Amino acid sequence: MARKIRYGIAISQEILSEGAPVPFQGGIAEGMAKAATMGFDCVELHIRNPASFDPELLARYSDETGVRIAAIGTGLEYGFNGLSLTSDDPSIREKAAERMREHIDLAAHFGAVVFLGLIRGKCGTRARLTEYLDRLADQLVPLAAYAAEKKVPTGLEPVAYYFSDLLNTTDETLDYLARPGLESIGLLLDTHHMFLEDKSMEESFRKCAGRITHVHISDSNRRYPGAGNVDYDLVSRSLDGIGYCGAVSLEILPAPTADEAARKGIAWMRDTWGR
Repeated sequence: MARKIRYGIAISQEILSEGAPVPFQGGIAEGMAKAATMGFDCVELHIRNPASFDPELLARYSDETGVRIAAIGTGLEYGFNGLSLTSDDPSIREKAAERMREHIDLAAHFGAVVFLGLIRGKCGTRARLTEYLDRLADQLVPLAAYAAEKKVPTGLEPVAYYFSDLLNTTDETLDYLARPGLESIGLLLDTHHMFLEDKSMEESFRKCAGRITHVHISDSNRRYPGAGNVDYDLVSRSLDGIGYCGAVSLEILPAPTADEAARKGIAWMRDTWGR
């Protein structure tokens, strides 16, 4: 049987902004319906309060549209709610960890990946970098165990310098995940961040073979594939070469419009993997 890459797109309940890399904003049901109409196989949900969602209702949306919930993003916990796993305030760290468990509980209903991006927080000074990375590990070890118990895959995302100063490159993230208790955490690789931070995207994909749980497709300018400078022929060859068969999801700016960005993105996906 041939491998199947699943085509995904980011959607959110909230209306975020034109600067947020989430094409379909303002409603999960509406976003899933639009994704189905455009031919996407799956979506990733960007949500800020997982306990406010009814898993049975989300499952009904999925059944009605035929669109699978492939991943749940936690970045709005940081951007909207101010929660961080590395905050100097222990009560905020505790609340962030509690919210992560709630995201994992929701994801367990769908076999979805929970990914960790901005919720890691920021350090702000190189002198305290080791302290912050140790603090992050203190939070991630029990969360990794909890996710494993719930059979929920996770993805720690290397992010570009302008998002955070904690774990920017794929290499340093891989090294970090070799720490005791973090071995079960997978990687979410984002082509935008890889373009900015990694010396070789091809080598990064190769090193992560078998451990990638989710992939974000986003060009160098955060727009749809082909709008910037990422070599997407290389991306497709690299993913084919390591046998990746998960979701490739458009986490892109809604530019020039959300619909046009989504159409151009899925057109590239179909041209690349639909042969």
